[in-house]
Amino acid sequence: MAMTGRLVVITGTSGSGKTTTCREFIAQADDLWLHFGADIFLGTMTPAKFVDGGSRCTEGLYMRPDDSAAPDGPAHLALGRHGPTMIRTLNEMASAAVRMGQNVVMDHITTARPPILQQCVAQLHELPTLFVALKPSTDLLRKRIDDRLPEVINILGDEQGRKVNAATKSWSESMANEIFCHDEFDLVLDTGALSPPEVAKAIMARLSKGPGTALASLARKLDRRWVPTADTHSMTTSG
Repeated sequence: MAMTGRLVVITGTSGSGKTTTCREFIAQADDLWLHFGADIFLGTMTPAKFVDGGSRCTEGLYMRPDDSAAPDGPAHLALGRHGPTMIRTLNEMASAAVRMGQNVVMDHITTARPPILQQCVAQLHELPTLFVALKPSTDLLRKRIDDRLPEVINILGDEQGRKVNAATKSWSESMANEIFCHDEFDLVLDTGALSPPEVAKAIMARLSKGPGTALASLARKLDRRWVPTADTHSMTTSG
């Protein structure tokens, strides 16, 4: 029976450097690490029409205006009818690989609303996991989102790519509030002050001390009986 691998979950808003950090971490690592995550899952594995800005995005993961009468105003991440299953599938892919002995680094968007964080905790808290948050300044986030426009257009096409880019800047602050509504992380890094190699080295240094405790701690605090439903925008705790 294969030994259990290790899992590093890296969270943060769009533009925080999750994908860059994962790539740098893998490049520096001596061991074999697989890269799973939201960017790959939504950008490559999921048809573009089910991603924000696509013709059927309200069935997948999309940004929903806080006020339907102001579609260009503040918005929040929402799950359509396929959204909960997509999140569970992403987590299960990582879990299966780790249980088979693979090391996995995964970029994620662990919002409390919709409760992606809760589902992540429910599926992954029993694995040897390091939960890392990347938290650069708001100004740097906006610049990075703009810098990624060519890559987004390459994946989604010009029209949808530009829509997604504009929407990303408008809801990045809202997403940050949902990701950082708690302080249960094993490591928090400022990717504005640290270079990608420095961020990767910091994660490796913490990983050398053993797995973290953040997900296990969250599991004790959150209601693991929560069952995700389409377009859920609430957080349930066990009190």
